[in-house]
Amino acid sequence: MAAVLLITDRSVPVRDPRRFKNVLAVFPHADDETVHCGGTLARFAKTGARVTLLLLTGGERGNSAGVIDPALKAVRHREAELAAAILGVSRVIQEDFGDGRLDQQTGPVASAIARRVTEINPDLILTYDLAGFDGHVDHVACSQLLTDLHRRQFPAVSLWYVALPARLLRLLVLVGQVADDSRAASPRATPTHRLFIGPAIVAKIRAWSAYRSQRGGIGKGLGRVVPAWLPLSMLQFEYFADASPPPYPPPEGEGESLYAPPEGEGK
Repeated sequence: MAAVLLITDRSVPVRDPRRFKNVLAVFPHADDETVHCGGTLARFAKTGARVTLLLLTGGERGNSAGVIDPALKAVRHREAELAAAILGVSRVIQEDFGDGRLDQQTGPVASAIARRVTEINPDLILTYDLAGFDGHVDHVACSQLLTDLHRRQFPAVSLWYVALPARLLRLLVLVGQVADDSRAASPRATPTHRLFIGPAIVAKIRAWSAYRSQRGGIGKGLGRVVPAWLPLSMLQFEYFADASPPPYPPPEGEGESLYAPPEGEGK
C-alpha cells in the first residue's frame, strides 16, 4: 500500500472515461500500447467503447541487436493480436512502414494515419507526446505527424498523450527503465489527468506477458531481474496529457499554445 501511494500523484485530477465511445490508439510498434496505456484500453473496452489499435511498423528491428529480422514481423503481429484480445481491443490495424524509419517516410505515414482516422472516426486518439516518451525516433515521428494531422484535419477529436508524473518518471530513470532525457529535443508532456484502471491491471499484465519476443526490451535496468507483474500491480492509474488544444502557436493575437513544435522544426 505504501508503494502504491508513493507512485500515485494525487495532485493530477481523475477523469471519467465513459464519455468516449470510439477510441483509437496509434503507436509505432506492437507492445507500445500495452506498456503505456494497456490498462486504459482495457478500461475503455469494459465501459463499452470500441477500441482500435493502429500499429505503424512491423517492428522488425525489435531485437537486442536492433537489426532487421523479417520473420519478427509475423511474430510481433501475432503477439499484438493476442494482447489486443486480452485487453478487449476490437481491431488491430497493421501498417508496414520501416521500423526505425518513420521520420524518413513522413508523407506516406501521414496519409495512412489520416485515412485510418477518417475511416474509424474516433472521438478519442491516444499516442505518444512530442518527446516520444524515451526519444525513440519512431515514437517522436508518430507523435509529430499525428499532432499535426490533429491540428489541421481533426481538431474536433480529443487527443491524449501518454504521460508520466514527475515522481514516477524519476523512479523509472533511477531503476534504469527510462533513460535520462535532459537533452531531449522536446520536453515531456506534463499529465493533465489520470484514469483509474484498478482491476484492468490484471489484463495489462497478461497482455504484457503476451509479448514474449520483447521481454528483453520491455524490461530494462532492474526490470530484467524484477518480475513485470510486481511493479505493474502497484499502478492503479495511467496518466495522460490532454493535447486537444491547438498543438502549435495560433495566429498572432489568438493567445499561446502549450504544444509548440521543437525549436527549428517547421510546421
